[in-house]
Amino acid sequence: MRWSTVSPVLLLAVVACSGESSPAASDQAITPAQDELAAYRPTAQQETEAIATLQALFDALETGDEELLRSVTDPSVVMHFSETRDGTTTFGSATLDGLADRITSSEEPLIERMWDPVVVVNGPLATIWTPYDFYAGETFSHCGVDAANLLAGPDGWRIVALSWTRLQPPECDLHPDGPPAL
Repeated sequence: MRWSTVSPVLLLAVVACSGESSPAASDQAITPAQDELAAYRPTAQQETEAIATLQALFDALETGDEELLRSVTDPSVVMHFSETRDGTTTFGSATLDGLADRITSSEEPLIERMWDPVVVVNGPLATIWTPYDFYAGETFSHCGVDAANLLAGPDGWRIVALSWTRLQPPECDLHPDGPPAL
């Protein structure tokens, strides 16, 4: 199989599961010939804009801002999750309208925080893979990994698909900055 025909998401998963360190993690530079994702590295602007789009979704969760939520998501966004509790994993999905209803009716801010996002880009397609933790107000709920697919159009990046895991420590990490300050 030619590497150029493998999707960036698959490559990201292979590299993530291989246990190999990234340059940032190991402080050792690797050459593009050694890096399967080199062709998919975003420009600094692409990376900044894609991450800002996902962060805007998290900001909408925290503030209950439905207009902001809808401004960074495609109306047909697809959202799926897996949740593991007490050794049992279930799958589910969410709709944009359902998420909008949840954030506007929540009595507490819904705080989702990401760190160390990995971004890959191919033309107008970006994928962000990032650990996160989630709080309802000051109460910890869960943590896991977000995988967001974004498409770039005339109005910038829009989230078209979002998948996430819902786990409990020690199966996932909490934000390195500790609990959110409210």
